[in-house]
Amino acid sequence: MRLVHPAESIVIKPNELKSALVRPLQIARYEPHRSERYLAASLAYGIVKNHPFMDGNKRTGFLLGHMYLRAQEFPGLVTQDEDVTRVVDLFVGVADGSVGLEELSKMLERHP
Repeated sequence: MRLVHPAESIVIKPNELKSALVRPLQIARYEPHRSERYLAASLAYGIVKNHPFMDGNKRTGFLLGHMYLRAQEFPGLVTQDEDVTRVVDLFVGVADGSVGLEELSKMLERHP
């Protein structure tokens, strides 16, 4: 499947992919006070940090976080008038370790 990038999607760490995908469910079960936006952040963060694909982990994390928010009837991660560079920098920060889950979650909580 090629939604965001023409490269083939190759899963190199299936267990890490599964872990990232179930993370929001586990958090919702064991930390019920967490918001839907926190759950979206945990999904995106898990994909980026677990690095389950050969390529495209940041793009996939972004897309899943965006789609999770949209499914919960929130605006997505980027709106037409928003600076896309800020969101790209945020996901690069997640990948390089300079942005943690709490910071990503706080950004989503402030998002309209």
